[in-house]
Amino acid sequence: MKQTLILLITLSLILALTSCGHEAAVEDILSAMCDSQPPLPAGQMYQSAAEAGEDGFADEELLAVLFGGGSLPVEFEVISDFSFRLSTGETPHEFAVFRCLSSRDAYDVAQMCLRRGDLLRRGHIETEWEAVTQEAQVTVCGKYVMWAVGEDVPSALEAARRAIGGRR
Repeated sequence: MKQTLILLITLSLILALTSCGHEAAVEDILSAMCDSQPPLPAGQMYQSAAEAGEDGFADEELLAVLFGGGSLPVEFEVISDFSFRLSTGETPHEFAVFRCLSSRDAYDVAQMCLRRGDLLRRGHIETEWEAVTQEAQVTVCGKYVMWAVGEDVPSALEAARRAIGGRR
């Protein structure tokens, strides 16, 4: 709970200090996040633009498992598009970008990402990946929400802000 409160305060400060008026493709932002990292474990990218049957298509069942604990979260109603990368093995390296319909909606989507972080932390207690899941962060930049779990989360989020055109 304390960690969630700290993340919410950080989220509020970042939103207040960051100007993000530039429109950017979620796929480009995600690529910038991933490129900022040390070599990532094998993974799969998913995009809202992918069609059923294509690589990268995220169906409602996958979204429900990842972000809703079994049912599709209502937050997906306010997401205009998304792109995320998941590790294909047991390593919890995840990066996601959600573009919301408005900056007001971004806070709800950020909460959805925080719940995802809680799920990951519970799943990796006393494993070699526990420290990585403890460093998970979410940030908001205008109507964009970026979620990062990896070895260098600050670099991933900074790369995302630069890709959107926000201030450093």
